[in-house]
Amino acid sequence: MAQTRTITRRKRAAFRIIDAGTPIVSLLTRRPRRLGADEPPRTFLIVEPWGIGDVVLATPVMQAIRRNFPAARILLLSKEYGRTLLANSGLVDDVIVADLPWTAFTDKYRPNRYDIGALTGLLARLRSERIDVSLDARRDFRSNLITYLGGARRRIGFDFGGATRLLTDALPSGEQNEHKVTDWLQLLEPLLRTPSEPSAPRLVSTEEERLAARKTLRAHGIGMDKPIIAVHAGASQVVRRWHADRFASVVDTLAETSGAQLFMIRDPEGHADTVRTRNNIPRLQFSLREMMAVIAESSALLCSDSGPMHIAGALGTPVTALFGPQVRAWYGPRGQSDRVVSVTEMPCRPCFDACIYGSAICMEGITAAAVVDAVTSQIAEISLAV
Repeated sequence: MAQTRTITRRKRAAFRIIDAGTPIVSLLTRRPRRLGADEPPRTFLIVEPWGIGDVVLATPVMQAIRRNFPAARILLLSKEYGRTLLANSGLVDDVIVADLPWTAFTDKYRPNRYDIGALTGLLARLRSERIDVSLDARRDFRSNLITYLGGARRRIGFDFGGATRLLTDALPSGEQNEHKVTDWLQLLEPLLRTPSEPSAPRLVSTEEERLAARKTLRAHGIGMDKPIIAVHAGASQVVRRWHADRFASVVDTLAETSGAQLFMIRDPEGHADTVRTRNNIPRLQFSLREMMAVIAESSALLCSDSGPMHIAGALGTPVTALFGPQVRAWYGPRGQSDRVVSVTEMPCRPCFDACIYGSAICMEGITAAAVVDAVTSQIAEISLAV
């Protein structure tokens, strides 16, 4: 199954201590009344308070719930962008917004980030929703604690140690190379007689939004008569970012040789602004919904392993993604025309927040020539399919 953290010996010891302490939680709080075996779930909670891409990868389980439990309400626990991403999709009935401090990319354990009042307010909101089933694919003891204290009557997750006793259904971890989407769908197995049919992540960009995107692109000299390559050079995690000068080399080469039109999407961290190209490539700033629309209108997206990569896949736009510290089998794009460029043999892969070598040697090993070749073959394939 897809991993979300490096499990060290120290963390395993911590998980055992946490697991040993969970009976105290049961003694000090009222255990939620378990959902009956023949009682149909009326309210589901999807727990995904992490990144943009994480929310996108949870959409297949939302689709499966809609198919199998059409009368049920679906709630999503996520950051504010969960509401923005899923607008107009019909996949959820409401989004419970929570910016949980341990989900930050930096300073996640700084004491002043922990607002006890906000956390108790979140638990009260969850209890008021009378949740029948909660689903969490991350294997995080804090999620188990939240769903237990939030009153979910059936709490389904994976058995990993660390407050697993607070789950009603602790499923065994799946195969080592299974994709995150598969992890999410496995969580429904205790509720279904037959396995849920696999489906791809899905987002919706409205026709009005896409019309506005085409207008914006035309205003910057980009028409619909030639292939359009969107370039997103950023990534929230520093270890997933590629060298700006290599991005610039790729963009310039593609602009001069591919016959495609290129533009760059400016990222919140400002990495795109460090990509200095010799060609006059438009650099455009968008809101999240606007970015979704311009990606939907593009022929392809060139990016690092990041939220926009998953957004493109959910909108049907082919991706060329640069993978460094993460495992493609767990989180990579799976479209027919998608490309992944990576250094194949990396004994230290996966890693997450920081590189043990001080700099991401897995990203440094990706050459500009390899990326140009991948995008060029992708554009040729897309052009033949049109």
